[in-house]
Amino acid sequence: MTRNYPFNDYQSCITWIESQKRFNKKVSLDHMYHFCELLGNPQNKFKTIHVTGTNGKGSVVSYLRSILCHSGLNVGTFTSPYITKFNERISLNGNMISDEEVVSLAKSVYDIYPSINLECYNYPTFFEFVTLMSFMYFSKSNIDIAVIEVGIGGLLDSTNVINPLVSVVTNVSYDHMNVLGDTLEEILINKMGIIKPYGYSVLGLKDNNLVDLAKSRCLEIKNTCFFPLLEKTNIISTDITGSTFDFENYKNIKISLNGFHQIENAIVALKTIQTLREWFDIKDEDIYEGLLNTKWLGRFETLSKEPLIIVDGAHNIDGITRVAEFVKTLKYNNKRCIFACSDDKEKEKMIKYLEPFFDEFIITAFTYKRHSDASLLYELSDHKNKILMDNIDEIIDYVFNNPFELNVFIGSLYFVSEVRPKILIKSQS
Repeated sequence: MTRNYPFNDYQSCITWIESQKRFNKKVSLDHMYHFCELLGNPQNKFKTIHVTGTNGKGSVVSYLRSILCHSGLNVGTFTSPYITKFNERISLNGNMISDEEVVSLAKSVYDIYPSINLECYNYPTFFEFVTLMSFMYFSKSNIDIAVIEVGIGGLLDSTNVINPLVSVVTNVSYDHMNVLGDTLEEILINKMGIIKPYGYSVLGLKDNNLVDLAKSRCLEIKNTCFFPLLEKTNIISTDITGSTFDFENYKNIKISLNGFHQIENAIVALKTIQTLREWFDIKDEDIYEGLLNTKWLGRFETLSKEPLIIVDGAHNIDGITRVAEFVKTLKYNNKRCIFACSDDKEKEKMIKYLEPFFDEFIITAFTYKRHSDASLLYELSDHKNKILMDNIDEIIDYVFNNPFELNVFIGSLYFVSEVRPKILIKSQS
């Protein structure tokens, strides 16, 4: 039977996927399990690592992918959101899927819609649909393992129908409180929903109360848990080119991602890799090379050296704090911040934390519909050298023509996604 699809090429497919409902109220994952069953349960046909956390998920996924690829494994990754193109969400060995594969996978998922309709289920939301696409892709790609990043939270996230070899909680801080809870304990319990009985888990927690809570929950379900950030780490050096540190028996580990928080992310990834040695032959040299060669777009990423322009997708208080603390250590005489954020974030707190570390503060907005109005952000700022600029192209021209020693674009991954290609074009002209 020939099926009529609501899309027929890549662009119409992406437009249709992006138009799908973003959220349905959830009380269980029964519907997601049912969607998977209609597709032949693709999520059960490959090994997985499951990664959640308030910040650092993407970086930890990137570290894991790099190490596993260096060890010779075929590695799938499912991440969100994207920086340059939708296809980044689903990749094999660091290579995003093709436009043709996007259309083919979308059609495969859409094929179950008549059955969903007959059984009176709601159709998949945007994220559920893309998650199902990733499961279908990995199930047919002869991968050794997939690293699956949670969308929001953990317990009721669409990805939480897998049974991972290792569950990872990178860290816990305040974000998405309307969904996850108002306290760190509530947020942690939600994120720990991805941790399965009798499995392994790695948690990047340092707060004693949260560690005790996590240990107790893991003990209840007989999960073996590790807390690598409680171990001593010797930081040898850290600057704009990366960091060098010692951890356990590993000496002079080098990473190229910038910031003290990236050292923590690397340690969480390293401990995760150690647990995977029960299934895979991963050598120490794979770990060293994998960590050193990890790249992750939009995370304190240098886009221009003259002038020095950095972009970072930090979009909540914890992320902003980590970046600001690193900026504070950089020995530049003048530092400029260019800030924009989504409307549902803690805007004033983010601005107030960033302001003391920069000599000039430019406030703007990106075009994505969730953006916060630039004039509102301007009113929230008390910086003595604040500037309101609505046009991003004009801001980039201004930054290049009035250079500071350090220029940081920050506040949202949507913002980074919009400015990144413009800065790259300008730096090459």
